[in-house]
Amino acid sequence: MVERTSLDGAVSIVTGAGGDIGTGIAMELASAGSDIVVADVDVLETEYNQQSSQEVSGATHAKEVVERIEDQGQRAHVIECDVTKPEQVDAMVEETVSEFGKLDLLVNNAGVITVTPVEEMAEAEWDSIMDVNVKGAFLVSRAAIPHLREAEGSIINTASIAGSIGAAGLGHYCASKHAVLGLTKSLSLELAPDVTVNAICPGIVQTPMWEDVLTPELDEPYEETIERVIPMKRDQTPEDMGRTAVFLAENRNVTGQAVTVDGGILQNVI
Repeated sequence: MVERTSLDGAVSIVTGAGGDIGTGIAMELASAGSDIVVADVDVLETEYNQQSSQEVSGATHAKEVVERIEDQGQRAHVIECDVTKPEQVDAMVEETVSEFGKLDLLVNNAGVITVTPVEEMAEAEWDSIMDVNVKGAFLVSRAAIPHLREAEGSIINTASIAGSIGAAGLGHYCASKHAVLGLTKSLSLELAPDVTVNAICPGIVQTPMWEDVLTPELDEPYEETIERVIPMKRDQTPEDMGRTAVFLAENRNVTGQAVTVDGGILQNVI
């Protein structure tokens, strides 16, 4: 068993890396010594996402992330990939191994959200959230597992505090994140002792998910939400999630865990 204490020389795929949290994770992994495949997509088949558009420009943003990673001395490579498409997923993993020679770490970070009560929800909206958030993690993991076994590597899934609670209007999103945690725990058993599998559960991060979708629904300023629900009285950052990913990737005896990074939100129940 590899006793990894450093990511020097590692190769990582980060999906959804053109977004804020994905960028934070990619940058922190690169700072720890990993080369990075920055994966995202510019155009989706559906408008059911936090940008309410088929044009999401993720791969375009990913190119900027590559430049930032290369500026700090690590190799980086953009791959445009819709994680709901198995042929694109398989091609992404094959291209990664062809380009870098191996794969040590997979971060399933791609995710979407909308707000709609179940009574009013179209089937296509349910399918979109479940396909990206859950099926995407399944497809990419399935494709990567043979290479991760060989490298004695790691899978890290971006879940959410929504994987531990329910929320009105977010039945599909909460269900998807509960499912991600179930997948994480099951995979950790299937892949032991070769591969560690863990999840990160972000709290409130100032991303389009909050600014464009959740804050308008709450009908209160973002800053007031922070003050009201977070005991630490500050929001979380993409860098927080990235540092957590580094910790999980470097620790070979941590597996099957969901690490909550929320400033105490889930403890604030009274």
